[in-house]
Amino acid sequence: MTEIVKKIGELLSGEINYRFLRWKEKPKYPYFIGELYGEGGRDESGETGYRLLLTGFYRGDDDMQLYEAAERVVEMFPEDTGRLIRCRAGTMLVSTGEILTDLPADVETELTKIQITLEVKRWKGRG
Repeated sequence: MTEIVKKIGELLSGEINYRFLRWKEKPKYPYFIGELYGEGGRDESGETGYRLLLTGFYRGDDDMQLYEAAERVVEMFPEDTGRLIRCRAGTMLVSTGEILTDLPADVETELTKIQITLEVKRWKGRG
C-alpha cells in the first residue's frame, strides 16, 4: 500500500497541491487530501483493488480554480483507459471513478469541496 501512496502521490504533486491524509502547513488553495481504502483480498489473477479518495478544498471567490485542478486529475487518470504505473513488484492501473461536486460547503470555514475517487487495480509480478 505504501508504494501506491508514494507513486500516485508523486504524480499528483506534480500537477496539483496534494498531501496524503492531511495538510500540515498553511494551505495553498486549491488543495487535495488523499485517503486510501482497500477493497478486500487478492483474487486468483493476483489483482488487488484499492480506492484513493481525493477531497479538494478551495476558499475564495474563484471556485473555478478547484474545478480546473480536479480536471487535471481526471486528465491524468482517464476513466475509460486509465493510466498504467510500474511499481517495484508489479503494475497498477489507475483510473477516475466517481466525482462528487455537490458536497455541502463548510459554512464556518467558507470552503468549497469536491471529491474524486481513483480506482486502483494492482497486479503482482513483472508487468
